[in-house]
Amino acid sequence: MKNRTMTLVAGGTLLALGSTSTGCGYLLHPERRGLQSGAIDGATMVMDCLWLLAGIVPGVVALVVDFSSGGIYAYGSRHALYLSPDGRVTLQVPHASRAGRVELRLVTASHEIVARQTALVGPGHAADTVELALAAAPAEPIYFEIATDDGKVARTAEAIERARP
Repeated sequence: MKNRTMTLVAGGTLLALGSTSTGCGYLLHPERRGLQSGAIDGATMVMDCLWLLAGIVPGVVALVVDFSSGGIYAYGSRHALYLSPDGRVTLQVPHASRAGRVELRLVTASHEIVARQTALVGPGHAADTVELALAAAPAEPIYFEIATDDGKVARTAEAIERARP
């Protein structure tokens, strides 16, 4: 009887440690791996803290894994782009490790460029801001695009929100 109890306790401990060796954020949000900082995702934090109910070790392991892997941080920033009532968007020049030139654009859903501005990126240019202004606000949604000198283009997945006057 004593042997069976010890086996069950050892098995339960191994199961608890094995299941928490990868935190909730690590499993549920693999796209977040590698993030170093940002807003902490409340749901992931709560799930990791619930492992503290099973024991100190499983909870701490889950938290350590999620913080060290970046799985606990909300992907990207929570700041939205807003188009002011007068049709302007002000952006901070993106960080880059190498010097270069990028084109910041406002485009419509049909890929028509409605505003563009070229900016230098790299060391010494991270604090620069660029203002994009629309001549006339189109009826269709407006997106933000960034294009590099070598032809690579990235576009926001969601349209820019229009600020209410």
